[in-house]
Amino acid sequence: MKRSLFCVFAAIAIIATSCCQDRTPRAKHVIFLGFDAMSAIGIQRAETPTFNYMIENGAVSLDTRCGRETSSSQNWMSMVTGAPFEMTGVTSNDWRPDSYSIIPATANKIGIFPTMFDCLREQRPDARMEAYIEWAGETRMYDMSVFDKTLCSDHQTEYNAEQILDAAFESYLENEPELLFVSIDLTDAAGHSKGHESQGFFDAIHRMDERVGEFLKELESRNMLKDAVIIITADHGGINFGHGGDSMAELQIPVIMYGKGVTKGKVMEHANMIYDNAATVAGLLGFKLPPECRGKFMMQAFEPKTNVCYVPVPLVTPFKGIVKNGEKVSITADVDGAEIYYTLDGTTPTSESTRYEGPFELPQSCVVQAIACRNGNYSQVASNFLAVSRVEGEASVQYKLYKNYMGEVLPDFTKFGRADAVGYVSNFSLQELPVESSEDHYAAIFSSNIIIPESGNYDFRLTSDDGSKLIIDNSVVIDNDGSHSMNLKNRRLYLEKGSHIIKIEYFEDCEGQGLSLEFAPVGMPLRPVLPEDLEK
Repeated sequence: MKRSLFCVFAAIAIIATSCCQDRTPRAKHVIFLGFDAMSAIGIQRAETPTFNYMIENGAVSLDTRCGRETSSSQNWMSMVTGAPFEMTGVTSNDWRPDSYSIIPATANKIGIFPTMFDCLREQRPDARMEAYIEWAGETRMYDMSVFDKTLCSDHQTEYNAEQILDAAFESYLENEPELLFVSIDLTDAAGHSKGHESQGFFDAIHRMDERVGEFLKELESRNMLKDAVIIITADHGGINFGHGGDSMAELQIPVIMYGKGVTKGKVMEHANMIYDNAATVAGLLGFKLPPECRGKFMMQAFEPKTNVCYVPVPLVTPFKGIVKNGEKVSITADVDGAEIYYTLDGTTPTSESTRYEGPFELPQSCVVQAIACRNGNYSQVASNFLAVSRVEGEASVQYKLYKNYMGEVLPDFTKFGRADAVGYVSNFSLQELPVESSEDHYAAIFSSNIIIPESGNYDFRLTSDDGSKLIIDNSVVIDNDGSHSMNLKNRRLYLEKGSHIIKIEYFEDCEGQGLSLEFAPVGMPLRPVLPEDLEK
C-alpha cells in the first residue's frame, strides 16, 4: 500500500515537473512594466483606478519580496534573470562589470549573468525585443545588443519618465514586439525627494497609473491583448525618504498580471520572490532560463479564483507626525464598496469597531488603526501614530542647525561655530526643521529633557538616514553613525524616575533623509517620544 502511494505521488511529481518545464507559449507577447520603488503598500494607498481595474480583471500579488539589501541594482538584476544576487554577482549599486566580489554562476557572451533577454534571443532568434529604461545605471547590467530597439538614459543623455513611456508605448503599438521591457525611475525619485508616505509619492504612482491606463485603452481598442500579458511590478519599496533596510514597506513589491489566460480577480495568496518575474516571462513566451536560476513560474495567477478579493489597506491622513490643534484625521480606501473601521485605543480594528463616517479630531496623541472591509474580505491594518501638538510656544526640543556639512560621519559639534539656525520643535524629527525635504549636506543637534514616569528598564529605537547618535545624561546610548540609507538601532537601559538630559546628533549626507526616536517601558509597544514626555 505504501509503495502504491509512493508511486502515485511520484507520478504526480513528474507531471508537475513536466508542466513547469513546458515550453509551450501561453502568450505571444509580454509587456513588462517596472516602476522603481513602487511598493506593495504604495499602490494600495495611492489613487490607482487603472491598476485596480487590472487587478479586478486579472491577478495581483501584494507579497512578492525583493532581495536584501533593498536597493536597485541587485533587484533589477534578479528581476530580469530569475536568480538571486548570490548567483548573479550583482550585490549593490557599486557593482560594475569589471569590479565585483562574487563571480556570476554562469555568464553570457560579455561575461555577465544571462538575463531573460539573452535567453529569449538565443532560443528564439526571430523574436522581437525592445527596452526603454529611465535610470542610466541600469543598462550596465545587461547586454543591450540583444534588443531590436532601445531608448535608454545614459550619463550623456537622460530621458524622463514621460519620454520613455511615450516612446515605449508608441513603438509597441507600431511594432508589437514579443517582449517589451520598460523601467521607470520617476516613482523612486518621488520617494527620495518627497517621502514614500507623502502625497507627492502617491501622485507619482497615480501618474504612472494614468499613463498605463491610456496605453491599456489603446491596446484594448485595437484588440491587441488577445495574445498578450501585461506584468507590472517594482524592484523594491521604500520608507520615509529612502530604502535599503528590512522593513516590510521596503521588502514587499506588487505584481499585477493582466491579459491572456490570467484568472480574473485572482489574489495570489502565497508569497513570491522578485526573481519569479523572469521565470514567469520565460514560461509565458516559451523559453528556458539557465539551471542556475531559482525563479518559479507564478502559476497562482492562472489557477481558479477563490473567495479572496482585493482590499487595499486604508490611507490615514495625516500619515504620521504632529497633528495641529483643530486638524482633522481622514481615512480613505482606494476601492469602491469598502467600509472602513478604526480604533484609537491601540486595539486591532474589526467590523465591530467604530465605523468611519467622516473626518474627525483626535482627543489626544494615539495610534490610529484602520481596516477596510469588502465582500467579507479585510485589508491589512493601517497603523499610524499621530501626536497632537501643544499650543504654539510650548515646543520643548531645542535644535541647532548647521548647513553645508560635507562629512560622511557625525561632526564634533563642539568645534562648530555659530549655528545657521536655532529654535524649538515639538519632537525629535526633521518635520519642523527649517530645511527642504530634498536638501542635502547639513547637521543638527537636538536637546531636551525627558520625563521618566517610573524607574525601570526602557527600550529605545533610533532610526535615521543618514547618521545619528542618541545621548542620555551625557552617555552615548545608541550609535547609528555613518552615511547610510534608513537604518534603525535598538538599546535597552535602566532609567531612574525623573528628568534626564536627552540629545540626538544627526547629519544628512545626500539623497534620502529621516530621523525618528521611539521608546517604551519593556513589554510595551514602542512609540515616538511625544511633547508630553518632555519638560516644558
